[in-house]
Amino acid sequence: MTTRRYGEEEVREIFSLATTGGARERPLAGDSDGLSLQELQRIGEEAGIEAERVAQAAASLDARGSAAPVRRSFGLPIGLSRVVDLPRAPTDLEWERMVAEFRSTFGVQGQTTGTGGLREWSQGNLHICLEPTEHGQQLRLSTLKGDAVELNVFGLVMAGMSLLMGALVAAAGKPGKALLLVGMFAAIALTTFGINLFRLPRWARERERQMQAIAEYAVKQLS
Repeated sequence: MTTRRYGEEEVREIFSLATTGGARERPLAGDSDGLSLQELQRIGEEAGIEAERVAQAAASLDARGSAAPVRRSFGLPIGLSRVVDLPRAPTDLEWERMVAEFRSTFGVQGQTTGTGGLREWSQGNLHICLEPTEHGQQLRLSTLKGDAVELNVFGLVMAGMSLLMGALVAAAGKPGKALLLVGMFAAIALTTFGINLFRLPRWARERERQMQAIAEYAVKQLS
């Protein structure tokens, strides 16, 4: 069995989870392949952090599952997904409890469906699927901010229109009116992109937090 090794970002997160603000930060040395749990526990003990607390923090990090690369539009996050390996398959009652947790976490009722060995809870572009794997069961969480894509496309169209209309009116010998049209369409385009620039990072952070909470809850319930 391959030993789990933690990368630099994961190491920082584990020690952040393991401490309560009283522990002193120290450099973490390790090879390019990351650090094993045993190595983290040894480093923690040298810094005055109990090995059990490091192990619990690592288990909490593992329970969050693995996040896929963020889907982006014009550099802004519009889609997130995460896969979580479960200790075992949930019973019908445990699945119902998980659905109740989904509804509470995201604040929506959602709909449940099931076909064969697959179960799903969804609300619009937000999906949580229970899937069989070679080694057991996993949860696949995914979400897409659909209106963000539409807003970006609209902004791009407005930017194109500002150039096209400005060029046509200027060619007709009306530079003043051309400048006015360019400014009007450009303002619409900038406002559109500005709305996404303001709201999408905050939306992505909140969805990431919610997905991590769901993953930890599911693993804890089935452990």
